[in-house]
Amino acid sequence: MEEVERRHGVVTYSDLVACGLSAGQIVRLTEAHRIVRMHHGVYRIAGAPPTFEAQVAAALRELHTEGDVWASHHTAARLWRIPVFGRHARIEVTRPNPLSAARAGVVVHRSTLLPAHHLTTLRGLPLTTPSRTLFDLARTTGTRALGRAVAHAVHDDDTACSIASLYRVLFDLGGRGRPGSRRMREVLDAWPEDEPASESVLDDVGRALLRRVPGIEWQVEMSDERGYIRRVDGLVRHAGLVVELDSRFHDDPAQRALDIEGDRRLEAVGFLTKRYRWPHITRLSDVTLAEILDLVRAAVA
Repeated sequence: MEEVERRHGVVTYSDLVACGLSAGQIVRLTEAHRIVRMHHGVYRIAGAPPTFEAQVAAALRELHTEGDVWASHHTAARLWRIPVFGRHARIEVTRPNPLSAARAGVVVHRSTLLPAHHLTTLRGLPLTTPSRTLFDLARTTGTRALGRAVAHAVHDDDTACSIASLYRVLFDLGGRGRPGSRRMREVLDAWPEDEPASESVLDDVGRALLRRVPGIEWQVEMSDERGYIRRVDGLVRHAGLVVELDSRFHDDPAQRALDIEGDRRLEAVGFLTKRYRWPHITRLSDVTLAEILDLVRAAVA
């Protein structure tokens, strides 16, 4: 019973057979309205409330037989309670393969890029994260409406969305000519610079931006003849380039002095250090990426 509740009262034909029911018994249960057919081979237990979550669960259970599938777009926005308006009477889902055509009441989107950090579960339902959901909707949502939706998601403690996570999705998808990239960029560039750029957050977003730098290594211990220097954020060894992503921690005078001394020691053994802050990685991301790529090309030319 607990498992059925977790699935919002939704069961499949296979579930019922596994419980020992025959095909005839399943038909009689349907005729007696003990179970309600929602999709081919997918039912709702009659005592379970006909919620929106149950509709989503039924659509996902039907399509899951053909591979992984997640609630997305307006459907995910409604589950996250993000206010984005549009034509979303039908359930919208995303999957990584083109096997499924649209079902009755279900719109099937296809994406070839669905990294794990774009996906999660909510109330037992697999769906896209708030950041990926907002990015998927940027194509069909005006800039002002998108900005309001982003503000709601970021300020709502229950949504678990941040400007950093939105930038990470932008860097994952924005360079692929996806519709909506420019609109999301406009919204993010207008955001006040109040994101707490902690070391871990800055590192996460920086890695997403710089993943296209050939040969970059992360968190590398560096030494010289005097011994240990420090662990650098990024290293392009063949180009003699160190990339440091500096959070507010590096504003401390004592830490700044250590940084300068470490940079000098790295330069003495042939490594140029370039330091970047939160605005360089976000608002000026194109300039930062181009600068690093130019330095790598010049070093190996």
